[in-house]
Amino acid sequence: MMGKNPMRCLVLLCAALMWAPHVALAASSPVAPVVLPAADQPLARRIVPLMHDLAQAPGWRAALRRDADMQALAAERAARVTAAGECTPQPACLAQAWLWSETDRDRVSAALGRIGADRARLTALVGGRMRPSRLYARHAELGDAALLDAAWREAAAGLNHIIAVYALDEKPRFPVIDSMIFDIRDAAYPALLKSHAAVTLAEGRGDDTVFDPALRYAMGLLAANERANAIEYLPLPSGLNAPAFAALRATKQTAYPYSAVLVFGHGPEDPVSHTGVLGHLRLRLAAAQLAKGAAPVIILSGGRVHPNRTAYNEAVEMRQELISLYGVLPAQIVIEPHARHTTTNMRNCARLLLAAPFAQGKPALLVTDPATHAYIGGEGFAARNRAELGYEPGRVTAGPDVLSLRFVPDAHSFHVDPQDPMDP
Repeated sequence: MMGKNPMRCLVLLCAALMWAPHVALAASSPVAPVVLPAADQPLARRIVPLMHDLAQAPGWRAALRRDADMQALAAERAARVTAAGECTPQPACLAQAWLWSETDRDRVSAALGRIGADRARLTALVGGRMRPSRLYARHAELGDAALLDAAWREAAAGLNHIIAVYALDEKPRFPVIDSMIFDIRDAAYPALLKSHAAVTLAEGRGDDTVFDPALRYAMGLLAANERANAIEYLPLPSGLNAPAFAALRATKQTAYPYSAVLVFGHGPEDPVSHTGVLGHLRLRLAAAQLAKGAAPVIILSGGRVHPNRTAYNEAVEMRQELISLYGVLPAQIVIEPHARHTTTNMRNCARLLLAAPFAQGKPALLVTDPATHAYIGGEGFAARNRAELGYEPGRVTAGPDVLSLRFVPDAHSFHVDPQDPMDP
């Protein structure tokens, strides 16, 4: 063949290499995949940011690995897990071995205090990373050592919550949409937990700290339950939001009375519908307000929620409807694709309004249906926020009409909640 038409063969070979560059690379310079340490993986960083901060702050990872009691605790916890293979009653005892006991938590608190006694090291962690991130906003008034301890207590409670819900089948606050997907009564379930533990232990690294095995175990449970919703559509300024973020930076926002028009999703309960009926009504109101010049953009808030384990994302589906039915431009729409409840609709919109390139000091305009208007504007919703979030994500006041409310965000909303792993 080569002898008959060598030029044609050369052209075909070049074309093949152009369309399959991985073949050429594999032959010349194989590249091993990079597996990030447990604390640096996206899901862990999103849900338990303290683990990443401890891993990255100067001196902390090495100090945790040197600390004699943390070495002992890591060994004790590993022995606890290994012994659980023959424990009873299964399956519960298999997962319980991974929990952070009260004694475990106290020992870690003491170690963090010892290591943080070096003032420069504590400042590098808390002043250099934790406070600027605003991810610990509820504890901002605490001193550095107390803030670190509070963050650790929250992180441990969050990891225990993930294990309790997604291995032990304890019911979360909203069991219809947030529960584990496995049947704990299935005869094969103990074997699944044993396999998960075996894989988790096999992933151990030479630079692990006392935190890493349990962190892998908890994040692995979320993956096995197909509950990695928290990292979908990130980073928010890119992807579907890129046109709107670029437009906001170039827009004279002082010309608008509101920073944004807010729409909270209404998920359907059937597997076919893309948006609940109230969502359609709210979108009509939002499009009308945009046409009036109320704000430069609409923020659509809602994740993959209803029905349970749906493939449809409320914010994404509402975005498509605004574009296709009302002619709203992509540059006029920001999606917030994670919220699962009205409380977190409000909190997540507050985060966007305070962090994204929106005009600061202006209220946003929330448009909604009559029943939801009465609910969000009432004391019951404020009390629910305080009970579930620990704060109110902003100030809600009457809007210009009976289907709208004004909203001024509060910076406490940046606080990450490890006990809400699908939308922390």
